[in-house]
Amino acid sequence: MAILIRTNGSKWQQVDRFAFPDETHLQRLLHDSPELIPLTNADSAVFIREANLPGSGYTDLLGVDGDGNILVVETKLAKNQEVRRKVLGQILEYGAFLWGMSYEAFDGLFVARAGKHLIDLIAARNSAVVPELFRSAVSENLSSGQFHLLIAVDEINDELERVIAYVSHMGGVRLEAIELNFYKGEQAEIVVPHRHGQPVTAQTSVGTAGQKLTFEQIVSSFPDDRSRALFSHLSTGWSEAGHQIVPGTRGASFKARVGADMHPIFWAYPNRYGLEPLFGELQKRGAPDEVVLTYRQTVASLPAFDSTKALNQKFTSAQFENLSDDQINRFIVASLEVVTNWRKAVQ
Repeated sequence: MAILIRTNGSKWQQVDRFAFPDETHLQRLLHDSPELIPLTNADSAVFIREANLPGSGYTDLLGVDGDGNILVVETKLAKNQEVRRKVLGQILEYGAFLWGMSYEAFDGLFVARAGKHLIDLIAARNSAVVPELFRSAVSENLSSGQFHLLIAVDEINDELERVIAYVSHMGGVRLEAIELNFYKGEQAEIVVPHRHGQPVTAQTSVGTAGQKLTFEQIVSSFPDDRSRALFSHLSTGWSEAGHQIVPGTRGASFKARVGADMHPIFWAYPNRYGLEPLFGELQKRGAPDEVVLTYRQTVASLPAFDSTKALNQKFTSAQFENLSDDQINRFIVASLEVVTNWRKAVQ
């Protein structure tokens, strides 16, 4: 099929198909223009080239978006015979290597290649990202092995297309291919992407990135009746005090108005992250140091929380299955006091 272009009402001109001289050019194209990559939240994504995975090799591209979704990209040209089979083994091996990696080790890959921590790179793309929540999402995806694996080619062959379709049909592995047809004219360059495989929905353990859950969906996602009852009690105590509960893509944000702005005080998830007070976020948003310190001390006294983390780190969490009615009550009181005392400080 011929591709024709014109500028400012001039005559239509045919542009010629451009053959990538090597895979580095294709890799650089995707790195410099991440909007070509089929991500739900591509505008907030950051990528590094050639991340070193000892024992597995170097990824062509490794990326993360603002929702904490992880993307592994392997590029191959049609003339490279590895596009037929080896590329599949490579990208699966990269995914297997990342599976179970700690957030600190994963962050180290970005520091090594970009010279900055991952959260700093993401914040430069999207200032609305909450560091604690982003870190939790990345950690969860690393732990569960939920990655988006993408094979980028200049021309797909029948064998690769069939394998991609088969894996998409089977489910369980998010594997997709993108075919990039590149054209050059005298005054323009054109890229025509074609996706092969499953649509990218960036799934999470309880929802879909970019698609907010309802409160009812969050409640129903808790693994047992007791955890569900504790979450409901927590929600009732917070809402009856006149504060807001805002469902997200993974859990619910418990917010309160201080001054002219709404601020998240803590999050609750129906998964292993459970109940998560946002100490670091409170400090970042201007809560007085003594208010945050008192909050830390109360949370540290609750048996379900790690006291050392509660006193010293930006965030900590406790699973609902380890919490009791009394601990939930004490947590509610402590969280309400944060709002009351913060409001007094800004009056």
